[in-house]
Amino acid sequence: MTEKVSVRLARGGLLAALGLLLAGAAGAQVARPISDPLSSLVFRSDRLTPSQPIAPLEDYQGAVSGAVRDGWAVFRLGSDVEWRASIDRRTGMLSFGEGGGIGWIPGRGNTLTAADVAPFTGGKAPDLAALEKIARAFLPRVSALLGIDPGALVLNRARSGSPASHVWFVDFDLRADGLPIESARVIFRVNNGNLVQFGSENLPVPGTAVPAAVSSRDQALAGVAAYVGGFSGADTFLDAGSLHLVPVAIAGSSSADGFDFGKGRGLAKTWDFTFHRDGVMGTWRARVDAATGEMLAFEDVNDYAQVTGGAYPVSPTVGPEQVKAMPYADLSSGGFANSAGIYSFGGGTVTSLLAGQFVKINDTCGAISQASDPSGNIAFGTSAGTDCTTPGHGGAGNTHASRTQFYQVNRIKEVGRGWLPANTWLTQQLTVNVNLNQTCNAYWNGVTLNFFKSGGGCGNTGEIAAVSLHEYGHGLDQNDGTGTAPEGGTGESYADITATIALHDSCIGPGFLGTNCGGYGDACTACTGVRDIDFAKHASNTPATVANFTQPRCGIGSGPCGREVHCESYVPSEAVWDFANRDLPNPGTGPAWTTLDRLWYLSRDTATSSFTCHTTGTFTSDGCNAGSWWKTMRAVDDDDGNLSNGTPHSCNLFAAFNRHLIACTTDAGANTCFAGCTAPPVPTLSLSGGTNSATASWTNSGAGVVYDLFRNESGCNAGFIKVASSLAGTSFTDNALADGTTYFYQVTALPTGDEACASVPSTCQSVTPGTPCTPPAAPAGLTATAGAGRVDLAWSASAGATEYHILRSTTSGGPYSQIGTATGLTFTDTAVVAGTTYFYVVRAATGPTCESGNSNEASATPTAAPDFSLSISPASVTVFKNGGTATYTVTINRINGFASPVTLSVSGLPAGATGAFSPNPASGSSSTLTLTVSGSTAHGTFTFTVTGTGGSPTLTRTATAQLVKSQKPH
Repeated sequence: MTEKVSVRLARGGLLAALGLLLAGAAGAQVARPISDPLSSLVFRSDRLTPSQPIAPLEDYQGAVSGAVRDGWAVFRLGSDVEWRASIDRRTGMLSFGEGGGIGWIPGRGNTLTAADVAPFTGGKAPDLAALEKIARAFLPRVSALLGIDPGALVLNRARSGSPASHVWFVDFDLRADGLPIESARVIFRVNNGNLVQFGSENLPVPGTAVPAAVSSRDQALAGVAAYVGGFSGADTFLDAGSLHLVPVAIAGSSSADGFDFGKGRGLAKTWDFTFHRDGVMGTWRARVDAATGEMLAFEDVNDYAQVTGGAYPVSPTVGPEQVKAMPYADLSSGGFANSAGIYSFGGGTVTSLLAGQFVKINDTCGAISQASDPSGNIAFGTSAGTDCTTPGHGGAGNTHASRTQFYQVNRIKEVGRGWLPANTWLTQQLTVNVNLNQTCNAYWNGVTLNFFKSGGGCGNTGEIAAVSLHEYGHGLDQNDGTGTAPEGGTGESYADITATIALHDSCIGPGFLGTNCGGYGDACTACTGVRDIDFAKHASNTPATVANFTQPRCGIGSGPCGREVHCESYVPSEAVWDFANRDLPNPGTGPAWTTLDRLWYLSRDTATSSFTCHTTGTFTSDGCNAGSWWKTMRAVDDDDGNLSNGTPHSCNLFAAFNRHLIACTTDAGANTCFAGCTAPPVPTLSLSGGTNSATASWTNSGAGVVYDLFRNESGCNAGFIKVASSLAGTSFTDNALADGTTYFYQVTALPTGDEACASVPSTCQSVTPGTPCTPPAAPAGLTATAGAGRVDLAWSASAGATEYHILRSTTSGGPYSQIGTATGLTFTDTAVVAGTTYFYVVRAATGPTCESGNSNEASATPTAAPDFSLSISPASVTVFKNGGTATYTVTINRINGFASPVTLSVSGLPAGATGAFSPNPASGSSSTLTLTVSGSTAHGTFTFTVTGTGGSPTLTRTATAQLVKSQKPH
């Protein structure tokens, strides 16, 4: 039952309870990493964590009571098998006995018969009820050794039973004053019919009295309310106040252990309050001592178990399986795990069938069912081999393909939901069939994804990430709003691009083949997949077009040119690959891929055929059809509602698409990159890890700006999932993470409602939840000294810092952007403009994301830096005979007092021509360049380049001129 409560407190009751609470909480905190306001309040009193100091009985013969010592001797006499015992030094009582030979039920370890145990079994096969009766009949032999009253024991059925035919567990809770004592237990373990172990955990010292509850529920709740800053309608109480008995440590002074032998564990009666706060991950429990009002604990009581399994990040030929979260896995306890495979474990055994919220696996090798371990973790594991090989647990269907497909398809659907949140297909369960009894293919049948076993020279297609993502791409194509592509070439390219965007790899499915792909006659040079969509990784090193590739190489089919669809897909796929990896600014980097992600996904529900093919005579093509990728991606890219003046990335799109002749060259502004708005400043991102969570924070990019946050678990140059859109604030706590896994983040800033005007992504940062950051103190004494074209910074050391982050702004007070990292205590900024005042702060750090607050701000205004330029005269000289020379004057224009020598060189001369400078290096304002031609020098006009280097830091400047070799006129 849950209830919403409002708390009204009398002033006197509140103050009294608060005083007791603060007295108890001080100095007794075990903090977890802070990821939300409640997390910062977490603590647990040392009283609640009494150790269990177990020691061999023989080492404490003189310390234990005579009853324990003699009782154990008598017990041993009753068995023909050796038994050994240990004691709990906090209670002075027997903690554990281990041996054998004491028959409880018929089994291989004894000669008991059914008749011997009939008084307990009633003549039936032994069951739990019979085992409980046997245990209770046995208890008088050991109860005095354990220090318990057998009448206080109550069978715990969840922990008792027969996990295997030869094993039984009989497990009891201990009760006192009508309440179970938390975590106190007595257990008996039977193997092959014989008692082999018995013992206890967390028992109080015999004779411990149960404390009376002096504080009322309302008084205790008042203290909790004060501690958490009050309750509101956002709080749902799962337990609005209940009494519990818990073991507590009793301090002592006679031993360095901090307790007295045999007097070290008692009982506390507590008021427990458990609630959930909307928007805050966790189930929060406050525990108040009912006798004293002391706050004993405030903590998140969710037991965060995880569903994991081995999956191939790429394919078996590229690298081994990695243990990955099984996102959104089904749970027999109800509901699903989250994106990180995390779920709240309530005890017992929980199983998963890999029939999750968004993906369901069917494996022809057999059924899938993996049970949790005692901590609730459902580990599907890893294994060698292929096809139907399993780790030996989780069912016959717990194969590489099952785990890999469950992971990869979940992740790519998550990418889709980030960009296409209104697409209901992405929120439905998708069935994936693996290990089908065919080879060398995979397919989407309009409803399910299907993957084949290995054989015929091909790998298991369900074990190859890109094949998985390709087939999923067909499903998205069918369900993106426009229906399946109108022709198969675009459909195949759509699927390849889906895989490429996720993996950032031009090789589609490495390991699919045993050798490099044939490329339809233009052989792949480094890809064992089905295709490589980077033209430079083919033998011809030539961009594919319909004239040079499709027409001569592709057989008959149903692509845009009426040719075989997989072959035809090369042309549009290469164009999209080029866009991200050749033509965008900083090609091949995370920011370039982010731009492609945005334009690709946001144009899906309007795009149709990737281009138009004209097949009369020599094939030609263009991207002028309304649904072409050129048209639709440009439309998405535009930021001012005017395509005729270009778009922010139109010239990059044009370079890529026109290279493969599928742009529409007649479009106004086709080759013009024009931004109609000014993108907000790039945010500076920082991360801090929490328990199964991380908080991302970033600098403010100005008024009217919102932010998109992206995450992956593969690396900074891998496909990202958009985890939050249009955030108004400058921080976000991501609760869908798993401790120990490294996650990578980036953030973009954009004006509200204008994603086309987004900034490039922030510098990618990483965080590993569960490893809290303890930053050093902020540096002190920062100074900034202006120079010619430079600003020199210096600061004092911060204890524990391993590096320092240097940040700069052109506005006092920021926002600042990081410009560098130093391991020492100085830094020189040379990326400055003369006359501009710069404001600096430095942060001490222990890594890229664990950093202090800002140092003091220091500012400086650099002067102009010394520089030089080159010019050559005359601009062109003609030579008419072999052995002739051409003479040029290279002028060195010295700027802002540049006084260093300049070393000169010449490049770009035709074969047979040589050049020499005098003087070289040149310390003055000029040098003479003499070029000499020979008989082997061809006739023609040649542009050459003179390069000059000098200064500190080294400057490089160039100038060009022409050399003409001609026959002498007659």
